[in-house]
Order: sequence, then structure tokens, then C-alpha cells
Amino acid sequence: MRRLKASSSEQVVWRARLVLGCLALVALCFQQAPGKILADSKLELTAAPGRFLSRALHVWDPHTASGQVQSDAFGYLWPMGPFHWLLDTLSVPDWITQRLWWSLVLCVAFFGIWKLCNVLQYGVPWTRFAVALLYALVPRVFGELPIEVWPMAMAPWVLLPLVSPRARSGWWRASWSAVAFALIGGADPVAGVATLVVPAVWLVSQQKLKLLLGWLGFVVAASIWWLVPLALLLQYGAAPPGPRRMPVVGVVIGLPLALAAAHYLRRLTTLSVSRGVNRRVVPAVVACLAVAAAAPVVLLRPDGASSAIPAHWNAAAAWLDEQTAPGSVLLLSSTTEPLTALVKRPMAALTDDVKRRIDSGVGDQTLRQELNHDGIRYVVVRNDLEDGTPALAIHESLADAGIGRVAYFGPAGQTRIAYPSVEIYDVGATTPGRLIPRSRLVAVDGTADDVPTVVTALGGSGGAVLRADAADKLDGLPLIATDDQAVDRQPSAVVLRSVQTGRSSCLHLGVRAVCSQDQAQGADEPNGLSQTVQLPRAASYELRGTALPKDGDALEKLLPVPGAITATASSRAVPAPEGRPGAAVDRDSGTGWRADPDDPAPSLTLKLPAARDVRGLRFQSDTYLDASRPAAVMLHFDGSVPIRATVDTDGYVQFAARQVRTIQIDFTATKPLQDAQRSPVGVTEVVVLGADELRKAVDPDRRVPSYCGNGPAVRIDGVTAPTQVAATMRDLLQRRPVSFRLCGATAVPLRSGSHRVEVMAGGGLLPVETTLVKAGFGDVSVTPVQGVDVWRPNPAELTVEVPDADEQSVLAVAQNYNDGWEAYDSTGRKLTPIRIGGWQQGWVLPACPEQVVTARFMPARSYRAGLLLGLVALLAVLATAVFFRRTPKRMTGRSTRR
Repeated sequence: MRRLKASSSEQVVWRARLVLGCLALVALCFQQAPGKILADSKLELTAAPGRFLSRALHVWDPHTASGQVQSDAFGYLWPMGPFHWLLDTLSVPDWITQRLWWSLVLCVAFFGIWKLCNVLQYGVPWTRFAVALLYALVPRVFGELPIEVWPMAMAPWVLLPLVSPRARSGWWRASWSAVAFALIGGADPVAGVATLVVPAVWLVSQQKLKLLLGWLGFVVAASIWWLVPLALLLQYGAAPPGPRRMPVVGVVIGLPLALAAAHYLRRLTTLSVSRGVNRRVVPAVVACLAVAAAAPVVLLRPDGASSAIPAHWNAAAAWLDEQTAPGSVLLLSSTTEPLTALVKRPMAALTDDVKRRIDSGVGDQTLRQELNHDGIRYVVVRNDLEDGTPALAIHESLADAGIGRVAYFGPAGQTRIAYPSVEIYDVGATTPGRLIPRSRLVAVDGTADDVPTVVTALGGSGGAVLRADAADKLDGLPLIATDDQAVDRQPSAVVLRSVQTGRSSCLHLGVRAVCSQDQAQGADEPNGLSQTVQLPRAASYELRGTALPKDGDALEKLLPVPGAITATASSRAVPAPEGRPGAAVDRDSGTGWRADPDDPAPSLTLKLPAARDVRGLRFQSDTYLDASRPAAVMLHFDGSVPIRATVDTDGYVQFAARQVRTIQIDFTATKPLQDAQRSPVGVTEVVVLGADELRKAVDPDRRVPSYCGNGPAVRIDGVTAPTQVAATMRDLLQRRPVSFRLCGATAVPLRSGSHRVEVMAGGGLLPVETTLVKAGFGDVSVTPVQGVDVWRPNPAELTVEVPDADEQSVLAVAQNYNDGWEAYDSTGRKLTPIRIGGWQQGWVLPACPEQVVTARFMPARSYRAGLLLGLVALLAVLATAVFFRRTPKRMTGRSTRR
């Protein structure tokens, strides 16, 4: 009787300790960045769980990345999604919801190991407690996301019903284990399946093969709700993210290690006591390990934690949703969070071509045209996050393309220029669909990255299909070659392009140049374009192309103004013309000269066209130049004995009037313009008192001297063909694209066979695109491309009102292509699907009058059926676990444990 009372009392004590252990884990979760939302792979699950779960019920997600098959959202339908939705409904703050879920994860792992060790009689209470605590803590340290740790937390519970020593039927054991497995969810399928390894090994080792088969059947039944969506994802969508090593290893290895530790810690304690070591040493060491495991969670501050989603993002999302104009939203960032979690308007994917063009700092109407073809209405620029691209480059590209800002939100972001945190730009009217006549289509023998350049080179208003996509669907389209591969029919055009056009060290804020060598980016074809062209038959081709001004001496030779002061310097900080020495005397406060940071003795030499009476100098600077102001100088007049002078607070240096032609200025002392940061000396302008009228500005509207040979040099099979370019000084100084073409002859006759075409940099210009167009191609009048509206009754269905089509056409919808989409015309005839532009969904339409086309994503039925069947199967497994007889009749009163 006394033993029973002592045992009962000990159980009460350990239960209290278990509660205290769980409370310690909860406290550990809440002490980490209290009041802040931690970075998570599914921010929408925290910010808008109801909307997230609603989208997860549909296999096609038109809201994300220009439309796509759900990635792994279905895996959050149970239990993580409902948990967040319930707390959101109860208005629990987001950061508390996150900590409560983490607390649940750790406590489930903690209690699971404790119960499993008790059931298997491994170790003694204190070793079970210590191992359970370590099992819960270690994954928390190495697992950044709760979804990574959840399978490991549930692993003991999957095994527990199978090893229970009580008399239980096989149905009961298999069904409760399957219920536990269902609670893992399908967000990390590989880690979830890994939880089955230890139970399977145990059943095989116990030779319970019949129970093993029944158990596997229950597990499959409890997993149908995510197995079917996963199968559809593998068939119609991109492969899910690769398995994370930590969860898989933790599940397979961690559980056996925990059980072994509970068992051998007891033996280690007994062994140490037998050798004269105090019995408290081993527990103390284990306690230290637990503290060490918890220390990183306590001491380290998580990256990306925020008090809440900033209000300016909520305001930006609300503004976008208030707009009635059709079109998607493009966020210029490596991550679409948090906007995707907040906005209802569909989000577009940032393509490689658009990113390269915007990153270059060079834009024109073709950029706007490309965005329009992609169905994008609004571009969102985020300045609250450094993303590797200078904010100036993004803003200059959009400005050059004529894309204006219509709204902005939040404080100044983390950029050199104080831009608001979030800015919204309006691309202009667009439609989510286009009807492209066959006569405006071409077939591109290349990759999807080549398509935008091809469309732009051919005028920009038509459409393109990859040759492989057009096969057996739109045969006979004009062929456009883009690489060195031999073609089996005559190309109507050949397009050479530079993938990365580079970026100048000087970008522009309106008329102000902001220069830094850190902004520069080299071109992948710095010397020009070169490609072998294969022609099956002889033909004549016209050559035209686009070039960008190239920083260097050749470009700067075009800038001097006759009769003006010229300047040279000991060094310069950037090679761009806006930072040349002459920028200090060009009467343009938007440019300026700055010495190289490594120049030990910077100097600037001014040369007047003729000797003049000069009585002083004035140095002008501004904050955009990012240079120190001159404080003291050494002046050399026509090589005479130098004089020292101090620059006053207004930038003046006064001296006795003297007649000079050359003034060399050695900068001997400087002072920071804004703060104590050390930077090289620089000036925006040097005013020569007595000869200021000789400081002459470059006329931005002055045209580049036009003559044959002023453009890039073209060589075809080694024979040089000069080109001519038409441009203004503004084009050169602001690095705008300029066009060039061959002089004289309208077409170049080319024989059949292989030809080497080289377009070399020259005249201060770098060719970035060159097109050989077959004589006569594109001269005929054609039917225009028409925009069409798209309605979506539900995410997996769309309806389009198609106008009259006088010829065979392609209906293109601005969403990602997928084989699962099927479309039917008004007569019920199935339309042929085709990929447009390398990525857009399209269907081939015959010439027909106005009609309505309906399209459906066919896997949607299987997806919803799989979810419904999975729910029924899961309820059936749960019912079996709850209502089935626990003890088989023939085993009543007997234990199954041996």
C-alpha cells in the first residue's frame, strides 16, 4: 500500500514537472523577438489565413506569378491552416499566433517522447524528461520554420499506438497511428513520409506483417486529401521544393537516438556511481546540454522580424484593389512578399528579360510595350529592401519608358536617394488577353528569352511563337533565327542580341547625373555582336540595329563645344561622360567631375581658347556629387610659379587679375560637403571670373555629325560595311538606345550557306541588337492585334468574348501556359492549345464571327474530388479509431506486450 501511495505521489510530481517543462518551452517561444512577426515561407498564412485557405481549395491559382498550379498550399489545409484561421477569426495578434503554433509544436514533441519512453519502459523518469526536453529544443535551434519541425514533433505519436502495451486490436492501433500521420499534413511530404520509417521497421522486426499492411492502408486513406493534389502538382505543375535535409534526418535518426539516449543515460548514471562519481554529475551534464540547446533561441535575434506588416504595404494593397482598370501587378523584387499576402489583384511573374531591362537603367517604349503584352497594368517598386539593383536604375528605366508614378506610400526607404518605401507606377491601358492574327505571328528558332527581343526588333506590335511550340499547330509561319544552329528553311529574319547590355556608372535623377563606380555593370558582349548565319538559299537582307552609347574616349570626342574652355584632370572617379573633367566647365549643374579615390594628388587643368584677364575662381558643388569640397588649392598659371590659396565658405578663390590661358588647380586640402565621411575632391562647376562666358553648355538637341561610318562597324564574311546612326547629344549623355542601318544599299545579297556576321562597337556606340530582315518581309498590310477582356467565374475557368476574325488567329491570355487548360468555342468545338511567347496560354482560332470562348482547367475536378474523397477517408479512419472495439475478444484481459 505504501509503495502504491509513493508511486502515485511520484506520478503527480512528474506530471507537474511535465507541465512546468511545457510552460518553459512556451516561454522560450514567446521570449524570442516578442511583439514581432518572424519571417516565414508562408506569410499569407499569418496575414490572411482565410484567403490563403480559400485559394488552397483550388488547384489553379490565378493570383500568383501570372497564374500557376498550387505549389504546396494544399498541404496547409490541415492542421496548420485551420489553426491560424481560428486565431485570426478571434483577432489574436499575428505574432502571438506564430508563437502559439511554435509552442504547440515543441510541446507536442516534448510530450510525445515522454509518453513513448514510458510506454516502452526506456530509462527512468528523469532521463525521459531530459531527453524529451532535448528532443523538443534541438530542432527548434536548427529549424528556421515550424513546418520543418512539425513532422519531427509528430513522429513519436505515429509510433505510439503501434507499440502500446495495452491490449488493443490491430484496427485500433493502425487507425490511431494513421490519424497521427494525418495531423502532420502535406506541406512537407518527404519529411511526413519519413515519419513512417521507424514504425515500419518496428512492425517488421516484430514480424507483424499483417498489421503492417493494414497500417499502410490506413495511412494511405488518411493521406488521400494531400496525395491527390500532390500527384496533380507533379503532373501539371512545377516540382515541389526539394526535401529539407534537417526534417528528414531528424525524423529518421532523431527518434531512435532519443529512445536510445533515455535508455543509456540510466546505464551511464549507474556506471558512474559504481566508479565513485557523484550520482548528480550525469543529470547536471544533461541539464547543461538542455541550457546550451536553448541558448541560441534566447540569445540570437532572428533576421527579418518586424513588429507587423508595415502600414504602407497595407495602404499600397488597398490602393491597388480599389482600381477598376484590368491588368496584373508586377513587384520589382526578388520576393513578392508581403504584397502577395495582402492584395487581391493578380500578381505577375518578373521575367528574366524584364528584370534585365529594368536593371540596366535604360528604358524606352519597347519596355512599356512588353509589359503591356504581359497584361501588366501596375509596377510596384519597393525601396525598403536592398535587392542588388540600384534604385536609380529602376527609376530611370521606368521614366525613359514613359511609365509614370501614380501613388506612393511609407517613409524614405533604404536607398541612396530618399524614395518612398513603396511606389506604384501605371504602365497604361492593357487587356488580359489578345487576339493575334496569323499574319502578325512569327516562329522563333530559339528560346523563350529571345522572344521579347524578336518582337521588339520586328516592330513590337505582333506576337511570336517558339518554333517547337508551333510545330503541327501553326506550320508555315515566318521563321526568325536567333542562334548559330542550321535551319531547314529560309529565315525571314535573323536577330542577334546581347543578353546583358550592362549599366553605366552614371544614372540620372531627372536632369541630375548621380555617379558611382559601384553602379556600373559590364555587358556580356563588350566588343559587339557576332554570330554565324545559316541560309538554305540565297537571298537579300536589310540590316538594321540598336546601339547604346558606350562610356569612353570615342563618345567624349563628340561632346566638346567650339570656342569653349576645355578641361583635363589627373584622374576621374567614373568613365561615364557625366563625370569627365569637362563636366566641370559645361555650365550644367547636373554633371560634375570627381577625382579617383586613390589619386594622391588630384588636379584639374583648365585651358581657355585664348588668353584672358582672370581675377579668380569659384568652385560649386552639391550633395549629389558625393565629393568633398576644395578647401585649399595650389594654382599654376601658364606654368609659372604656383601660388597657394584658400577657398572661402562660398567657394571663391580671389587673386590679382592676370592674363592667362592655362590654369592648373592642385587640390591640397578638402572638407566634407555633408558629414565627416572622407571622399575624393570634386566640383560640379568651376566658374572662371573674367572668362565665364567661355564656359559653354553642350546643346542636348545638337545632332551627332551624320555621315556614313559614324555607327558601329559591320563585317559580313570579313567584308566591312559601314553604318550610319542618327542621334542627339541628349541620347548620348543619357544613354538612350539609338538606331543604325547600313549606308547606301538597302539590302545585302547573301548566297546560300554559312555567313559570319559581326557588328563591332565603334563611334562611341555598343550594338545590343542587330536584325537581318529579308527584303520585302513585313511590307504587306496586315490585320491589327486586338485586345480582349477575360472574365473568371472561378479560378479554374475563364470566358473570353472574341471579336470577328477574318483569318486564322491565336487567342492569347496573359497567364502561364499549362497543358491542363482546355478551351471550347461557341459551337462546342475544342480548340488547339499553343504556347505564345514561350510562356503565355493560347489557343488557335479559325476565322470566324464574334463568339464566346470558354476555357477550363480540367484537373480542377480531380483536385476537388481528391479533397472531398480525402475528407471522407480521413473521417472514416477517425471513426474506426474512435468507435472500433479496442480489445479483441480472444485477447480480453491479456497484454500484447511481450
